[in-house]
Amino acid sequence: MPAQFRTARRCLALLAASAIVLAACAAPNKLLVLEWSGYEKPDFWTDFKTASPDTAVSFEFGISDADILAKMEGGSQADIFHFYTGWQQFYVDEGMVKEIDTSKLTNWDKVPDSFKKLGQVNGKQYYLPWDWGFTSILYNTDKVQGEITSWDALLDPKYAGHISMWDDGPAAVTVSAYIHGWDETKITDDQLAQIEAEWKAQKPLNLHYWTGEYDDLCPEVESGDIWVAYDWQGCYATVLYDGSQPVAYANPKEGRNSWVGLYGISSKTANYDLALKFLDDKLATLSCSNAVTQFYYGCANQDVMAAVDDPVLIKAFSLDDPSILEHTNFTPPVTAAQRDAWTEMWSRVKSE
Repeated sequence: MPAQFRTARRCLALLAASAIVLAACAAPNKLLVLEWSGYEKPDFWTDFKTASPDTAVSFEFGISDADILAKMEGGSQADIFHFYTGWQQFYVDEGMVKEIDTSKLTNWDKVPDSFKKLGQVNGKQYYLPWDWGFTSILYNTDKVQGEITSWDALLDPKYAGHISMWDDGPAAVTVSAYIHGWDETKITDDQLAQIEAEWKAQKPLNLHYWTGEYDDLCPEVESGDIWVAYDWQGCYATVLYDGSQPVAYANPKEGRNSWVGLYGISSKTANYDLALKFLDDKLATLSCSNAVTQFYYGCANQDVMAAVDDPVLIKAFSLDDPSILEHTNFTPPVTAAQRDAWTEMWSRVKSE
C-alpha cells in the first residue's frame, strides 16, 4: 500500500476515534425527570444513584395528570416523565414519547404481564410501569357513624367542612360516574353538566382540594380536621402507622378505583440510554422496596410485593383479600376531547 494511503487511513482512524470521544463528551451526564412531589426523594431511585454517582438528576413537578401533559405539550425539557393510567395514548399521538427497548432492561422479567400491557399502545411498549395502588374513601371512624359504602359520601352535607377532594377534574368525573352507574368513557354533555352542578354544590362542603397526599391531605387527616377524603392508600397506611386517628378505607359498592404509574422517555431526550438505565434501576429491589415501605405505594416488581409481611401494608394493599381486584375499577383511557372538557369543567367548578 502506498505511503500516502497508509497515512490517510491513519488520519481517518484518528478522526473517527476523536469523533467518538467528542460524542461521548458531548452526551449530557444529567437527567431531568418530570415528577410528582415526593418521588424526587433519593430513596425512590437509590439503585440508580448508587450505580451512576456522576449523573446529576434533577426534577420538575406536576400536580395532576392534566398538568403533567400540559407541561410536556408546553415544551418541558424533561428526559423522563411520570403519569398514570388513562393518559397513555396522548403522548403517543403527539409524538412525545420514545419506545422502551425492553431488551436492555435487566429487571423487566419481574414485572407482571398485566402491568406491562398497561404500558403498551398499539402493541408497542412505550411506558414502564412502576407504582400502583387504589383510590377510595379514607374516613375517620370516630367522626363517621357506621361504614362508608358509597362514593356519594364525598358529597354528603353531614360531613360539611371536613371533606377533602383531590384537585383533579377527571377524578371528579370518575366519582360521579361511579355514583350514577355511568360509563365514564361515554359521558354525554348532559351528564357532564350534571357532574359540574354536583361538584359546584359540593364545593362549600369541602375543607380544601388537596394536591399532595402527604403535603396537604395527610396532616389534616392526622389532626382530625378531615373526616372523609378521596385518597390513595398512602395516607391510610400513614395514619395506621402513627395511630393519630382511627381510620378505615372504604370498599364502595361501586368499587374502588385502581391505578398504575407509568414512566415514559421523552422523544426529545438526548440521553436515551441513560434514561433507560434510570428506569431499569427504578425496578430494582431496593428502590421498589422503599416505595412500598416508605411511600406505601405498590411497586411493579412482583418479587418485592410477594415479600411484604408487614401487617399494616398487607391491610393497606388488601393483600389478604384475593378478591379485591374483582370489584376494583381500573382507570380507562379517555379521548383528548373528553380530557379537555373535564379539565375545563373542573376549572369552572373551582372558579365559582
